[in-house]
Amino acid sequence: MPVAPQPVTVVTGPKPVGAIRSPGIVILLILVTCGIYGIVYYYKTFEELRNWRGQGWSGGLYLLFTFLLPFMTFAIPWLLPAYIGRMYAEDGQPKPITGNSGWWILVPIAGGIIWLVVLQNRLNEFWASKGAQA
Repeated sequence: MPVAPQPVTVVTGPKPVGAIRSPGIVILLILVTCGIYGIVYYYKTFEELRNWRGQGWSGGLYLLFTFLLPFMTFAIPWLLPAYIGRMYAEDGQPKPITGNSGWWILVPIAGGIIWLVVLQNRLNEFWASKGAQA
């Protein structure tokens, strides 16, 4: 006698909300640690985006590329804003940032600062709308 398949129930809980960070503090820490905090920052950011979206690069994959295939990290200025824009779109909101924001990185000195400030502000706005505390 065949057994009827049982319905699959998926238990979904609240998604983990990322941390709100001050763009100025992030820049200061990157400068003071000679770039080491930049690796930590990207790791955390990729992990938070992956945990929320369920897709994309994880922090571990970022570290793998950073240390084994560093030329792959050239894509980060375009990849992170694209992920953030998609996160907004998947939440039913208009994209406030896209991968095209990565072009800022090509402007000497000021471009990287502008890029990071815009990127972190969009992340902060999203996480704040989901209940994150500063």
